[in-house]
Amino acid sequence: MESIIPKDFTIIVPLAVVNDLADEGYDRAEKHFLAQTSSGKETAKCLLRCPSVADIPHVFSATRYTGFNDGMQWEPPASIDELYEPLAETLRGWEVGEIYAFTIADLGSDRLLGRIGIRQTNRAGVWNLGFWTHPEHQGKGYMTASVKAIIEFGFERLNATRIEASYALWNKASQRVLQKNGLKFIRYIPHAFQKRGHWIEANKMEITRDELKDYHTWRHRS
Repeated sequence: MESIIPKDFTIIVPLAVVNDLADEGYDRAEKHFLAQTSSGKETAKCLLRCPSVADIPHVFSATRYTGFNDGMQWEPPASIDELYEPLAETLRGWEVGEIYAFTIADLGSDRLLGRIGIRQTNRAGVWNLGFWTHPEHQGKGYMTASVKAIIEFGFERLNATRIEASYALWNKASQRVLQKNGLKFIRYIPHAFQKRGHWIEANKMEITRDELKDYHTWRHRS
């Protein structure tokens, strides 16, 4: 299958720590989302774009932080050179339309802030969401708004009927990001994946197209 999304596709995300995930207008070529703090002041901006070689030094620097990879299935690279092949695999996945991985980048400098991706599963209409934030940029609202943008992208551009995500049981930050975007717990996974010979426990959450509409309606009224 050939990708329906060109590699120069970007999503502009004006965002902040999310308080009110109000619906915003968008067109099919470019999306604009606003997420406000409790004071109503926009505090940060980013964009979502196709990953590039320029991201590699920033990805590598993220993996130098102790514990960064603990909740993810991939291990920290021993050297920066080990990150070129995963980038090539990511771009191949984009070309065939099986996975769309986006770099979350600063709107001004284009510097990597994190990564977010949506991957096709073996079930029709079901896509899986994954993400991480560079430790230097955690807690600033980037991921909550980026997840919102990718969920909309999945339902509107990829025609997903259901989007799911899993997080390591101890990763409460990821749990909060998913909950803020309307995903609901569906299953506990005692043996999600292995790290250093030990099984990692995880929870799986999901949201359907109809549930997203209901969630937006509830958020708008509350």
